[in-house]
Amino acid sequence: MQCAYMTMKQIKNTGKMMRKSCQPKNNVDDEKINPINDGVFIEENEVKCYIACIMKMANTMKNGKLNFEAAMKQADLLLPDEMKEPTKEAIVACRKVADSYKDVCDASFHVTKCIYNHNPSVFFFP
Repeated sequence: MQCAYMTMKQIKNTGKMMRKSCQPKNNVDDEKINPINDGVFIEENEVKCYIACIMKMANTMKNGKLNFEAAMKQADLLLPDEMKEPTKEAIVACRKVADSYKDVCDASFHVTKCIYNHNPSVFFFP
């Protein structure tokens, strides 16, 4: 029987494809987005909108808000077992963060930052 979830390697490869699409659209340098995985969130519009682009591609942002059901479903379907529960806990903890922001780039940035802060050990961002 095949496993439905993705390995970390597959997740990273998918992330690379998303980055190739979102990075040029937002004209943002690697130096500004690579540190996101280490919890360094540079508060610049290019970075915020890059995060929004990735989240829209992943279907986890919709109409400027966290697409909670889709995010939870994807965590269940795509993530390796050891990452499922901690990631879902972070999504639950951060589900209302976007509601404080009118701009989709700001909302995405702060949701992503919240998810990182909730559990840095399972955080991955392309």
